[in-house]
Amino acid sequence: MSAWSERKLIDKIRQGAKTENSDVLLSIGDDCCELQTTACTLISTDTLVESIHFDTSFHPPYLLGRKSIAVNLSDIAAMGGRPRFVLLSLCLPEDLEWEWIKEWLDGALAILQEYDCILVGGDTVKGQSLVFTITVLGEPLAADKAVYRSGAGVGDSVWVSGMLGSAGAGLALLNYRKNHSDFSIPSSMQDLLDAHLNPSPCIELGQALAASGYVTAMQDISDGLATDLAHLCKASGVAAQIQAGQLPRHAALAEAADHLGGADNDLILRAGEDYQLVFTVKKGAAQPFMECMEQSKQNITQIGTITEGKGVFLEDNDEVAEISFQGYEH
Repeated sequence: MSAWSERKLIDKIRQGAKTENSDVLLSIGDDCCELQTTACTLISTDTLVESIHFDTSFHPPYLLGRKSIAVNLSDIAAMGGRPRFVLLSLCLPEDLEWEWIKEWLDGALAILQEYDCILVGGDTVKGQSLVFTITVLGEPLAADKAVYRSGAGVGDSVWVSGMLGSAGAGLALLNYRKNHSDFSIPSSMQDLLDAHLNPSPCIELGQALAASGYVTAMQDISDGLATDLAHLCKASGVAAQIQAGQLPRHAALAEAADHLGGADNDLILRAGEDYQLVFTVKKGAAQPFMECMEQSKQNITQIGTITEGKGVFLEDNDEVAEISFQGYEH
């Protein structure tokens, strides 16, 4: 077993991380970092706990390192912002393999470099459980361009990015294989596994949506569309009605649902971890918005409308049912 120590870990981080730029006045090595930031700063933090948020038996450490950062970057994307600085705090079991830690760090540092984020500090401790806490500081493209959850109005259209339910299906398939050694996941479902193991935050899309001037409210989809759209509606004091037939899905999702003994709409609405964006567009502006976004070739889909009232409602074959807050609960 390869031993690790705090000094060894910090040396590894210093060697691999970008820690300086003109806005970092004091970086890793003192009691605090010192940053020169804009007047408006976006801050998000998440804690990931083994067996609750991830499973090391099937999640490769490199991809888990990437995902640990990505879930925070997704929050910055949902505000239409640019991520800039990261604080990384690790609670690691004393008997954790050094090779595993190195691979996790390589993944985390790789995605930080990919999105030009500066690692400016954090903490490392030994403990019984494997826990990662990541804090990201970002900034909107302009002081008045941050997009909140609370801006949706009656008559606005509801949109989502990407394919929904893929990550939840990937997780369910991995858990099923873990408990059924004779089950082999078909190669046609690799995209679903990738969606869970290695999600990509919608940074560029979030910025494009904020810059368009048409988006009134936005939220990332981490706990399932049914829950995250309900958060947006509650913050805006409105309701939403979405169309089951318009929900975007991967071609393999129905096959995966059949393997798992469920329905693909359940995965789309309730499974979570898509890290896509759900957002609203100004009433009457869907066509000019589409023309604006076509230039950037973004994968977005209109799925419904904002209405008066409270809650989220799904229309499916002329039947309407409330689905508010039916997603993942931590």
